Amino acid sequence: MMLRKTRPEKDRKAAQGPQAAGWPNGRALLGIIAALSLASLVPLFLVDVVPLANMPNHMARIRILAEIGQDPALAANYRLNWGLQPNLALDLLLAPLAGIVEPLELGRWFTALTLICLIGGTCAAYRAINGRLDVWPLALFLFIYNHVLIWGFLNFLFGLGFGLLGFAAWVATADRAGWRRTMLFAVGGLAMFFVHLMAFGIYGLMVGAWEVGRSRERWPDRKGLARDWALGAAQFLPAFILFLAALPPRVRDPEWDWGDAIFRLRGIVSPLLTNLSPMDAGAILFVAALLLVGLSRRWFRPARGMTLPLLALLAIALVAPFWTYGRFGGVWGIDVRLWVALAFFASAGLTYRGPRRAGVIIAVAALTLFGARLYQIADHWRVYDAQIAEYRAAAAIFEPGDRILQAQDRSLPVAGEPGAFRDIYFHVTSFSVLDRSVFLPTLFTDPVKQPVVAAPDLREMDTPVGVPVSLGGLRAWADPSVFDWFDGEFQIGDQRHYAYMWQDRFDYVVLLHGTDPGNPVPELLAPVSTHSYFTIYRVLRGGCTGDYPNACERARAEGRNWEIRSKSADPEN
Repeated sequence: MMLRKTRPEKDRKAAQGPQAAGWPNGRALLGIIAALSLASLVPLFLVDVVPLANMPNHMARIRILAEIGQDPALAANYRLNWGLQPNLALDLLLAPLAGIVEPLELGRWFTALTLICLIGGTCAAYRAINGRLDVWPLALFLFIYNHVLIWGFLNFLFGLGFGLLGFAAWVATADRAGWRRTMLFAVGGLAMFFVHLMAFGIYGLMVGAWEVGRSRERWPDRKGLARDWALGAAQFLPAFILFLAALPPRVRDPEWDWGDAIFRLRGIVSPLLTNLSPMDAGAILFVAALLLVGLSRRWFRPARGMTLPLLALLAIALVAPFWTYGRFGGVWGIDVRLWVALAFFASAGLTYRGPRRAGVIIAVAALTLFGARLYQIADHWRVYDAQIAEYRAAAAIFEPGDRILQAQDRSLPVAGEPGAFRDIYFHVTSFSVLDRSVFLPTLFTDPVKQPVVAAPDLREMDTPVGVPVSLGGLRAWADPSVFDWFDGEFQIGDQRHYAYMWQDRFDYVVLLHGTDPGNPVPELLAPVSTHSYFTIYRVLRGGCTGDYPNACERARAEGRNWEIRSKSADPEN
């Protein structure tokens, strides 16, 4: 006589997790991870240039580091600035190779390495926490293309992958507490400090919360617990000393911006955002429904010791600002980065304890969604790739040393854009630093974070943190009478000052647009060529916008001179 399984028995089997239910394991699971990892890299190799927003800016800096000694135009406009900067992963790894491999190709492979670190770090952390590897951490593949990646914050993501690997190693060696272990992790902490400071901070938070979270079971052994806590904290001491040595002096009050409700919502869903597209919305709805059902039915539970780390990271993500400007310059998307970090640590720190049938349905749906997202990303990237090629061909008119100003209204669509993420065009003119050795005011040159800065006599027209000039700013910044009260649409730190009286400082303006808006400042700009989504204008020097026709002349008569040296001046001055 066949007996039916009782409900408690079914619940017990479900609680044993996927492995007990006959899910793939061992070599089969490793094969699945390898296949999904290779699939994740496919979009990177379908385009000539990986179109991440900050990619051309980063790679322009790599070219300057590698070739400033051989290129007179670069030497005239930029200076090297190596120091104790906690943001150097790209520079330290790629600059030595830039003389052998083209910078943009190095950027492609560094992006691939970053994705592999995130995948390997998440899987390693899950195995260290649970003592085995199963299907659940494969949820990470839904988050591998996220808003932080599309922005091009590669140092942070590389550091996050490094931090996941470090956290996995710390958990896996918990029974080997001692000074040798502490010294080894202290060396890793020093390396993480130079990779990215925020990623290192997230690693420290997770290690600290994990140690506190597991102290309850060890509370009777207070001496041993205190010893292990001291050893754990000691790993951060060398990096903390380095941080104090690198801390710039306070030169201004810090600025903080939490953004409106839309900004806060974007942070929460950022692990699934790529190009603000309908496919992103589908992924967000899928994950939201999965969490709603899974958490209410307790299908998803924190692994042993991970409740406090995940709650701590969640709490900080909820209250973190979107942007800050302080001693280490401007930092964008703080909350966005934290939500992305939480997605990967949740993939490592949660376990699936639901029914096998529901798990199979979830896995199939997630795999289908992952494939659809890869297809859409590849499709969008082909459009961006063609647009980048169009700009690089048109910008061949620039001469080495020319000064280029980019203008773009972030509130309006760009012609031919495949989605709604207009920030991806912010650094398109950085390709001209790579191709033509021009000067660009929005190249990343923050002296406390970057090993490249503007030449001393060009710093007045440079900005460490900035975005393209708006159409309103393009007109107002050319007239001192208007500039004094003009309130730009988007201000970050001191970025609103860099284009002041641009008609006496720049050679060309590149205007990105949707439908051609016509010449925005005909008194000062002469069109050179118009293309599908941008127009190149030559600057007519010395004029005013016409709103206050004699304003510039009066300012000059009063001795106010904002003109910058000619390009032929001695680069050492």
